[in-house]
Amino acid sequence: MKTNDKLLNQVGKRMPYRVPDGFFDEMERNVLAKVQQEPQVASQPLKAHRRRVARIAWSAAAAVAALLAVAIVLYRPTLPSQPAPTAATSQAAVDKAFAQLSETDRAYLLQAYSDDPFLNQGDSSTPF
Repeated sequence: MKTNDKLLNQVGKRMPYRVPDGFFDEMERNVLAKVQQEPQVASQPLKAHRRRVARIAWSAAAAVAALLAVAIVLYRPTLPSQPAPTAATSQAAVDKAFAQLSETDRAYLLQAYSDDPFLNQGDSSTPF
């Protein structure tokens, strides 16, 4: 900090640069003259421009959505046809799964579903 004060005392507080008298006034006149010589471009109102940009953006979004929909419909993979499960195959799968449960889990399921009106329609002897 003392070094800066010492340098400031040597130089002083005078402005080291000088500009010719009337320089900024002349520069202002020159700039205004150049601007007035250039042709005036009719500026479009900002709202109309934003509306046009928004319309283009929405159109592009709609086109992309339509392309995706067409691609999904046309190129979706087809699944191999599988036979519909019959009552026998469904019952066999249930019996197999039930056999793999522990005794505790079996007892819990039998107790939980013994009063189910949808499972026991017309047949009250078996819970399943």
